[in-house]
Amino acid sequence: MSEKTSEKKIIDQLNRMLEQEHACAIRYETHASVVTGPYAESVSARLKEIAGDERMHAEKLRGRITALGGTPSMQVSREDLKPARTLEEIIKINIAEEEGAIRGYTEILEGIDPKNAILYLSIQEIIRDEQEHLEELQEFESP
Repeated sequence: MSEKTSEKKIIDQLNRMLEQEHACAIRYETHASVVTGPYAESVSARLKEIAGDERMHAEKLRGRITALGGTPSMQVSREDLKPARTLEEIIKINIAEEEGAIRGYTEILEGIDPKNAILYLSIQEIIRDEQEHLEELQEFESP
């Protein structure tokens, strides 16, 4: 595979994740606004913080896509826009989405030459954040 093809594939993968990050920010903000129950205030606050993290991920991805010579997507992954009303639904959906994001970013990371340090480290940082989100969401699950 030529270097150009490899870069195009990485740009395509990054744009797919960018579209997912756009949707995640919307989903978390929406879930934060509809959550109810005894822990609603603390859950809502954390969901809003995660939404901010997702926006920062999108910003990083746009920078890396541009650095590779690509054009960042402005699309939103509709499949990642999953409404929920109850805390249980919100947690379940977002755990599944974080697990999917970790898989997606791990796949991208495996295809990146570690010599491309900025891209490699950027994806590692996003994976770390997504893992943190996953662990926090799992703490909200009922025992």
